[in-house]
Amino acid sequence: MPRPDIHPLPVDHVDTAARRRIGGLKWHLNGGDMLPAWVAEHDLGAPPAVAERLRELVDGGAFGYHTTGDEVGAAFARWAKTRHGWAADPDLIVPTANVLQGIWTCIEAFTDRDAAIVYSTPVYPPFLDAPPTTGRRAVDWPMVRTESGWRYDLDALEHLLEADPGIGLLLLCHPQNPTGLVFTEDQLVRIVELSDEHDLLVVSDEIHSDLVHPGSTHIPMLTIPGASSRTVTVTSGVKTFALGGLRCAVAVCGDERLHAGFSSVPAELRGGPNRMGCEATIAAWDTGSAWTDGLLALLDSHRHHLHERLAAELPEVAMFLPQSTFVAWLDMSAHEPGENPARWLRRLTGVACGNGPEFGPGGADHVRLTFGTSTELLDEMVDRIVAGLHG
Repeated sequence: MPRPDIHPLPVDHVDTAARRRIGGLKWHLNGGDMLPAWVAEHDLGAPPAVAERLRELVDGGAFGYHTTGDEVGAAFARWAKTRHGWAADPDLIVPTANVLQGIWTCIEAFTDRDAAIVYSTPVYPPFLDAPPTTGRRAVDWPMVRTESGWRYDLDALEHLLEADPGIGLLLLCHPQNPTGLVFTEDQLVRIVELSDEHDLLVVSDEIHSDLVHPGSTHIPMLTIPGASSRTVTVTSGVKTFALGGLRCAVAVCGDERLHAGFSSVPAELRGGPNRMGCEATIAAWDTGSAWTDGLLALLDSHRHHLHERLAAELPEVAMFLPQSTFVAWLDMSAHEPGENPARWLRRLTGVACGNGPEFGPGGADHVRLTFGTSTELLDEMVDRIVAGLHG
């Protein structure tokens, strides 16, 4: 029998006392009455089937070895078809513990030690760690900021590839974190053309793909004609369903050659998901479509609410309306926040945000604020920031 406190759709409410009591990185790291908006994890729960399935497993003592990972690929393929019209082949899907394991496996499997990895910045900080931790070179493909927002410069990417034939892998954040920018179909077609011309592997991190707002559309990289021979997509239900503590992700290889290459990295090195992560993710993908629609409606409302409040009350803090995700990339340069904008803001306001410089070039004077919370908490965050900056 369903519990009365488990709701079929996301609820615009967060029990902060319960969040602090049960622990977790987001709510414990900064302590006290600090409001956490720093990690890309929303506070709006998961589909009811997740808790029900996990409770069933715990009550049954299902803590032993398992083969549930074998079912993850088929579950993802069903989800991809339902949500994105993408007919992913389950036989070409490899389960991993998280998307970063998938990325690191691709680097080891498909590039040599003297190769370079190119990515656009500002970007999710672990992307910046990929070249030095694997002994590869890093090539920065900076995003361009305009009066209307951030954009990609595909001509600049082409020039980088022409100038450095050692670039062997393009690491895409698709949709983009922290700016929320979504690639267009024309841009993805151009990337496929460039990958063919320059013998480039594309690794597409699509972990935020379910969280694209009205007015934009996520186009899976592997649906672009010609992409399959040069693309591995890595993704997970972690961001959609707030399952960061339950490790489960997938690497979707474009063809059998890539699948064989990916699988050539020993499983002992690339790791794999645990049973609870697999079961939770399968339950979410199999039952969570309507729930995700409800989540998107809340997040769409929140992004507009945050944008409107900042424009009215803190017009000097620049925020471009994100096309995806539940994070806002805020430019604090008018207040001269110094080398560590997040620490500066936290001390002034009691709101903990992500630190812009950690996202690489383009991150100076910025913070990343997670608006994937309740309207009440989001308003309290904005109230504190307004009071702290104008107090």
